[in-house]
Amino acid sequence: MQTLPNLILNDQHDQPQTISDDTRYLLFTADKDGANLADAVLDGQTAETLAAAGIRLVADISAMPGLVTALFALPKLRQRPYSILLGRTPDDTRDLPREPGKVTVIETDGGTVTALHFLEQNDDIRQVLGLAAQ
Repeated sequence: MQTLPNLILNDQHDQPQTISDDTRYLLFTADKDGANLADAVLDGQTAETLAAAGIRLVADISAMPGLVTALFALPKLRQRPYSILLGRTPDDTRDLPREPGKVTVIETDGGTVTALHFLEQNDDIRQVLGLAAQ
């Protein structure tokens, strides 16, 4: 079995965050469509509910122009009640699998990858994460 990549990234508040062995589900978005899916699935969740479920979110924003990131994306992301680890360069998230327009959900147990999903339906993502439908 493969282990979860060791990630240390800053969140939307420029605070360093680490993906640790207690992460059960790593959600990864590599484009706008995937990010919109993740936003919809996590809408209404809090930092506490995500922590209790072992859910962490990583977003690759490296393709976003710097001005757009600074003026629009970061202010919007800072309104989220939970941390979003941000890949600001392509190298930051190069080891994470992706498919266009989908959310990657990596299931882990103690840092070991147990399942990998590329999902494009909100209900499918919620089902894997064990979240109730909104």
